[in-house]
Amino acid sequence: MNNHHVEKAIITTVNRAASSKIYTKDNLDDTNKDNQKNPVQKAYENLRKLMPKGQLDHKDVIDIVNRDAERFYKFFWFNPNIDSEQVERSYEILENHFDQGFCGVKIHSGIHLVEIPKDVMKLASFMQEYNKNFPLFIHFTPKFSAFGGISSNDIAKLAKTFPNLQIIVGHSGLAMEYAIDFGLILKQFQNVYFETSCSIPYALFSLIKTVGHRRLLFGSDAPVTNPLQLEIDKILCLPIPSEQKQDIFYNNTNSIISMTF
Repeated sequence: MNNHHVEKAIITTVNRAASSKIYTKDNLDDTNKDNQKNPVQKAYENLRKLMPKGQLDHKDVIDIVNRDAERFYKFFWFNPNIDSEQVERSYEILENHFDQGFCGVKIHSGIHLVEIPKDVMKLASFMQEYNKNFPLFIHFTPKFSAFGGISSNDIAKLAKTFPNLQIIVGHSGLAMEYAIDFGLILKQFQNVYFETSCSIPYALFSLIKTVGHRRLLFGSDAPVTNPLQLEIDKILCLPIPSEQKQDIFYNNTNSIISMTF
């Protein structure tokens, strides 16, 4: 962060064991039926099997924030697809982390096969009751062979149902088609924001043209995907004024986070 002049960051945890073994050739479920599945579906099934049945441990996040509480903001990576016997305990864990200063939630639509808005109704209600300003970050996953994906209409239904919920669409410029679709369908929902990591620069420019630059939030997804400097360069190369770039890099996110305290 110091090397790239990043003043503050929102952080969450990752499942390192699962991430490192998603493409393993060893069968976690060694049956003939499993061997016949396509490799993409099998990889995601491997990842889900390696995810804990409950919620991820966020001790690493807490330890990092304790080093400099003024610099980091904590988001809880929550699995909304919970076994019935785990529901009450999962929300107790989430509330406990809110009480410890976590100020937002991330969900991964692909890993947990989240159907929106159906699977996040309870989560959204819970967040609004605790603090209506806490953002919900949704890892956007398009349709692919192992998952039906989420769409702009899915996000629109959630935004309409919970107009006070701050919704952040992660990786919103993953492709031009998605960015155009998001911009045209979601521009009317002022509670929806668009995160920039893993995006194509011109897709971000398209979002700026449809929803305005104040609803774009810089994100790096570092260190998981691209180098931080590459994500920064994507914003720097956009044909927009420097003041708008500063809003995307810092001011827009800072405005949202400041409301949570």
